Amino acid sequence: MNKKLLGLVVLGLLFISPAINAGGQADFSGKLDDSDLSLNTSIDYSWPVGKFERDIEFDYRYKDEDNLTTTNKGLIAFKQRYEFKPKHYTFGLIRYDYNEFRPITHRRQVNMGWGYKIIRSEKIKMSNEFAVGYLNSEMNVGSNSVNEVLLRNSLWFFYKVAPKLNFTNKFLYEDSNIPLIRNETAFSYLLTDKIKISLKNVYTEDPDNNNFLSFNVGYIF
Repeated sequence: MNKKLLGLVVLGLLFISPAINAGGQADFSGKLDDSDLSLNTSIDYSWPVGKFERDIEFDYRYKDEDNLTTTNKGLIAFKQRYEFKPKHYTFGLIRYDYNEFRPITHRRQVNMGWGYKIIRSEKIKMSNEFAVGYLNSEMNVGSNSVNEVLLRNSLWFFYKVAPKLNFTNKFLYEDSNIPLIRNETAFSYLLTDKIKISLKNVYTEDPDNNNFLSFNVGYIF
């Protein structure tokens, strides 16, 4: 795992403090045999601090086939939101993406934006966010980097299909010198109050197309 990414994860976890109404989820999947190793993990956690709400997101994917690494990618993001009206909020976002096998290996960004809660009900939830930020990209550590203005749009959708079955979709578009598109779709089923299983598909275009389907076991906390 990339050392910078691991360091950011540790820093982010240290930044989390127990709080009332805090909660999140973690999903895991993997495979291990004589010649293949794969690991997929994602963590989402939210907690309130006064009038603010903080979110941390972590996603990491690794795959080794016949002692050859074919996938090594991850992201970590920290967001702080302030709701100034029932459906409107402002936010600040820091995010780091790493992918050993894509044209741009490192993407670091800082954003400020506005979000709108389009729908809020027990069965359906939808939010849309717009942001402007600063993006630093580089091919490898130590190589020449590119600094540019970043325009960001994201859409989140949740639908309770049945009492124990949920559908979620997270779409992200980042407009820069090399645009990024990421769409994550998932069906999750609650086995207990704390344990769930899910079928997740992640599509990424940055600029290479990549589609990843996984079956996960998750823990809700």
